[in-house]
Amino acid sequence: MEISQIKSRFHIYTGYRQGSSISHELQAGEGYEVDGVRRSYYIIKMWTFPREVFYLSPNRNEDGNFTLFAKKVGDNIDPTFRRPIGFGFISKDLKKHLEIQFTFPRQRVFMSLFPDKVTIDSLISPTGGVA
Repeated sequence: MEISQIKSRFHIYTGYRQGSSISHELQAGEGYEVDGVRRSYYIIKMWTFPREVFYLSPNRNEDGNFTLFAKKVGDNIDPTFRRPIGFGFISKDLKKHLEIQFTFPRQRVFMSLFPDKVTIDSLISPTGGVA
């Protein structure tokens, strides 16, 4: 995958869901929307696992649900994902975040639905956010 395929960066937070908002937000990673592929997906980088890359792919029925995977195989235009490790969904209550649930460790995080620019300090940069 080329860095040029990265469309947008989204901040990922830990915190507690209270109705339609997140309290005690702490940034915990970043998500990156991949462009120029058959079905869009997100690359997830968590600060807790700096060497690991996760993939958040929309489910085939396009109902606003996602599956979180640990492995990507195949070509970059039409990848296949394997080893499901969690799920994600867009809640009707929570308008600004997509909820992501890891199965192990049992942790829920929230990815902002509003993109930010991909900058030199992004975790997806060639230096991994290290200058």
